[in-house]
This record gives sequence, C-alpha cells and structure tokens, in this order.
Amino acid sequence: MAIATAILAGGIFAFDAFSTFEIAVAALYIVVLLMALRFTNVTGIILIALGCIGLTILGYLIGHANDPNEGAMLRGAVSALAIAIAAVLCVQIRMSDTKLRQSEERYRNIFQSTNVAVWEQDFTEAANACAPILQQGIPRLRDYLIANEGFLKHCLFLVRTIDANDAAKQLIGDLNQRNVQQSWDAALEPETLAAFREILLAFLAGESSFTTEAAIRAVNGELRTTIVTATFPTDRSRSVLINSLDVTAKIAAEQALQQSIAELTRVSRIATLGALTASIGHEVNQPLAAVVTNAEAALRWLSRERPDIGETTACLKEVVQEGRRAGDIIHRLRSLAVKGELARGRVDVNAIVTQVLAMVQRDLAQHQISAVLDLTPDLPTIAGDEVQLQQVLMNLVNNAVHAMKASTTKELKVWSASDAARGILVSVRDSGSGIPDDHMQRLFAPFFTTKAEGMGIGLSISRSIIESHHGRIWAERNESGGTTFHFMIPTATAEGPGNLA
Repeated sequence: MAIATAILAGGIFAFDAFSTFEIAVAALYIVVLLMALRFTNVTGIILIALGCIGLTILGYLIGHANDPNEGAMLRGAVSALAIAIAAVLCVQIRMSDTKLRQSEERYRNIFQSTNVAVWEQDFTEAANACAPILQQGIPRLRDYLIANEGFLKHCLFLVRTIDANDAAKQLIGDLNQRNVQQSWDAALEPETLAAFREILLAFLAGESSFTTEAAIRAVNGELRTTIVTATFPTDRSRSVLINSLDVTAKIAAEQALQQSIAELTRVSRIATLGALTASIGHEVNQPLAAVVTNAEAALRWLSRERPDIGETTACLKEVVQEGRRAGDIIHRLRSLAVKGELARGRVDVNAIVTQVLAMVQRDLAQHQISAVLDLTPDLPTIAGDEVQLQQVLMNLVNNAVHAMKASTTKELKVWSASDAARGILVSVRDSGSGIPDDHMQRLFAPFFTTKAEGMGIGLSISRSIIESHHGRIWAERNESGGTTFHFMIPTATAEGPGNLA
C-alpha cells in the first residue's frame, strides 16, 4: 500500500509538472492522503500532506517557470488548500480511529480479565423459531416451552455465540457453532434449561434485562451455582450480553458460617450450664423437698389405725404437681444443650423475665444486688424459641452481675414495654462502671470480651439469636454510670402464624 501510494504521488506530480492541461491536477493528492490512512499514523499523514503541498508548488514551478500566469497560480493555490483541508480531515479520522481502537482494547481487556463469565450472543434464530407461538402471547409460549423440553433445547442450540471471554470458556467450554450442542449437553441441568427459558421469554417480552439463578455443570464436571444476568439491547437485532457469576463458593461459605454459628450457639449453651446449675439446683430442691414432705405425710396418714384416704389423696396430688414442676425445670436445663433447631411458638416475655430472675436469685443475693422489675402487664406474645430467649436474657443478666461486682451501688433493673409498630422491648440496666466508648462498637463482635476469663461469644450469640427472631439488640451507656442492654422482637401478630411451630 505504501509503494502504491508513492507511485500514485509520483504520477500525479509528473502529470501536473509536465502536462499542458490547465486543470487542478494537484487536487488528486487527496487520493494519496486517503490511501495513507490505511498504513500510517497522524504524524505520517501530516508529513505526507506537507510533501504533497511541496510537490504541488514544485510542479507549478517546473510547469510554469517560463510563462507564469494567474490562472495556474490560482489552481495551485486551490489544490494546496484542498490538500490541507483533506489532511485535517484525515488527521481527525485517524485520531477518532485511534480512540475507537483504544476503547475496544479497554473493553477487550475488561472482557477477558474479569472473573465473571461473559458471552455475547445472537438470539435472532431462537426468536424466529418461537415467532409462530409468540403470536398467541407470552403466557402461551411459556406453557409451550415448559411442556416441550425438546423444543426448548432446540432454541438453546440456535443461540449463536458471537464472543466469549476466558472465564466463560472455562465454565462450560467454547460455545462456537461447531461444538455448541456438545458443550451445552455437557453443561445442561434442569435448572439451566429453566433459566434459559426465562431469559428467552424476557427477551421476547421486550424487557431491558433479566436476572436469575441457574445451576450449570462446568467442564470439569462440578455443579456450579451461578447468578445469570442478561442485558438486552433496544434494537433486538443486536447481540445480547450474558453475564454468569459463579457463587458456589459464596453459598458454601454462607452454609459453613451458618453451621459454625449453630455450633457456637450450642457451645455457648453448654458453657452457660455451669452458671445455671447452682440456681437451677436450688430451684429443683424446692419441689423435691415438697415431694418428700408430702410423701412422708401421706405415709403417716396411711399408717393410722383408720387411714385418712382424703388427706392421703391430697398429699399424693401435691407430690404429682411438684414432680411435674421439677421435671419441667430439668427439661429446660437439657434443652439448652440440645443440638439442632428448637421449636418456636408463642412466648410470654414477662414470664421469661420472671423465670430468669428466679434462677439468678441466688447470685444476686450472694453479691448483694437488688433487683427491680418493671414489667408492662398484658404484653402481646412474640413468635420465638423460649429456651433461646432465656439464654439471651440470662447472658445479659450475668453480664450485669459481673459488671457490678466491684461497684458500690448495686442495682439491677429489668423492664419490658410494648411498641405497637416495632414489637416488644426488654431492657437490662446495671449500675456498674460502664463500657468504654472504644468498646461499644465491638461489643457484639465474635470473641471480643472485657472479662479476663470470658470467651467473647456470649453477646455475639445473643445477637444471632435476636436477629434470627427478626429483632435487634443494642447497648447504651447510662448517664449515671453503668450500661443498659436492650433487645426488641416483633410481636407474634407481626411475625404471622406461619412462623410459629
């Protein structure tokens, strides 16, 4: 191309310099500039334009050295101006072409370097195949595609892949037209076909984009869970951009995290048993002592010369009642160590507060802590797990007791309240030394603790439990010293009966 351009420029110069035709032959140098666009850059175009203008002047001097005239001079000037204008336009074209090429290179780099699988695909033939049925409407086409899996696969194979990045090829192979059916056959799962069906319907319905989840069998045989997003151009004759984000690892990590939280919850329950044993043992002793007392009384009534059956029966009823009470206490103790999901039902928050305060009464007395209860009567029930909520409240109360061990003022206040819009509020306030500001933001973080002997999972597990009940938990510093922990849970009505066991 460069040689042909040079030959053309030489021919134009010879014709301009030595011919007798009085025409603006030098204007043909514009063709030289246009040819130069194919093989040179901006600098080259400018140099070639200057050379053409120089040849125009030289041709005029050679051809009209002996008989200079105004007409020839004017033709030369017009030719030089035309060459200059053509050069400016060629420079602009070259600069635009360079920017376009750079933009394409950036797009190509992004297209290839991203870890997201990306395909550029043509849905034209698939749309044409669906056109006769589409005339009856999208719902009819959907029913047809669901009922005819073979036709749906045929439409999938009709989709032509224009381009694909490396991540896409590594996921399900190269979907070029020679091996598209083989690649899709290896990658197809029922979820894959279902996802394609919805994407095709969205394309035919005129939507701008569509996102769905799909399972795809990768080239290495692994089943991958992906989030697929299709972006449809306004002009349906143009290609469709398909993005597929592999979220298999993320889902596995979330499942592992949930399993870890469940295990930590169980560990926390077991760790709590030591602190609960003394209080529950004290509580169990009361019904057991009543059982022994009533059983001894029944024996005495029976040992009389004339046994008093009425009194004996009354004593035995008391034995049964106190035995059941002891059984309930032991059952609650065992429930804390149970692995797995616990049943949820309607829970009376005030009853939980009363039970927990009764269980920690011994610790409160040992540390000379006075307890103040301010429970709003007739609170609505909440949908929850009674044992888990006992665990949360027990953890907050134990933390309050620990915070007040070295305090001169020792008062524990627990209150409940109802908010029609947000749910049931339970608050635990201590009169300890309080929590430093730099610790407030980290209170509920796993393994963060201010206790030398603490594990740092109590508040983290408490937050997980409250959030699993669709509530929230937070802490505030008291103006007079100490800390108040609050948690709020929606009422059973707000949760809906479907969430109850």
